[in-house]
Amino acid sequence: MFTEVSQSHRIVQEEIFGPVLAIQTFRTVDEAIEKANNTPYGLSGGVWTDKGSKIFKVTKQINAGIIWANTFNKFDPTSPFGGYKESGMGREGGLHGLLPYVELI
Repeated sequence: MFTEVSQSHRIVQEEIFGPVLAIQTFRTVDEAIEKANNTPYGLSGGVWTDKGSKIFKVTKQINAGIIWANTFNKFDPTSPFGGYKESGMGREGGLHGLLPYVELI
């Protein structure tokens, strides 16, 4: 767990795998969304809140391949998985993962 990190810190800007948490503060929801999108990567993310409407507002605006709401690392095998920006190309799993391999007539 890393505290007191800013947007310019390497641990915030790079895609780090493992049990790692970089904690940043924010004053508004829009600032949190801006920080989440201000990175060259976008594999996954999570949103925790007690307001269901806030989950929908925030997840629609974050550029990530998968976003969990009030949980983390739970997958539906029928859902596609893949990242945005430098976090991979295309999707795997689900219907979206199959489409590149089929020719629909």
